[in-house]
Amino acid sequence: MKITFGGNEVTLYGDTLKVGDNFPDFTLTDTKLADVTNEDIKGAKVILTFPSVDTAPCSLELLTFNDRLEDFKSYKVFGVSMDLPFAIERFVKVNAGDNINMLSDHKYRIFGEKTGTYIEELALLARAAFVVDKNDKITYIEFVAEVGDEVDYDKVLVEAAKVF
Repeated sequence: MKITFGGNEVTLYGDTLKVGDNFPDFTLTDTKLADVTNEDIKGAKVILTFPSVDTAPCSLELLTFNDRLEDFKSYKVFGVSMDLPFAIERFVKVNAGDNINMLSDHKYRIFGEKTGTYIEELALLARAAFVVDKNDKITYIEFVAEVGDEVDYDKVLVEAAKVF
């Protein structure tokens, strides 16, 4: 799979996940600096990975998803980046992003490797979306070919509707 950042090809490091795989074990950090593992967020979920809340494309994606999720309050949606938890908390406070649970891979730096979203050249996560069912099976994966572009919101929500 070819992924570019600003038009330049980048290398994704880590495991290549496929539909039907179990979502891997992980430990992330929330905005209060507490560890969050896959056990803590069991059940059907959507996981969005992105480079940084402090970029326009990422902010747009998160704000768009947050707005679109107003009609889907039962969906568990998680946003994951390498941002410091403090930056994520600031973003949520400024943007009232209460429909997406924001998490950081900064402390342990294993989520990107386990999901194949870690961009070697930049030490950031690629833009991707994973839909995971109640049994932790991946039912949908989307990697955005150009990291600065947005995911297919409609497709992610259609696929999410199948597991919620």
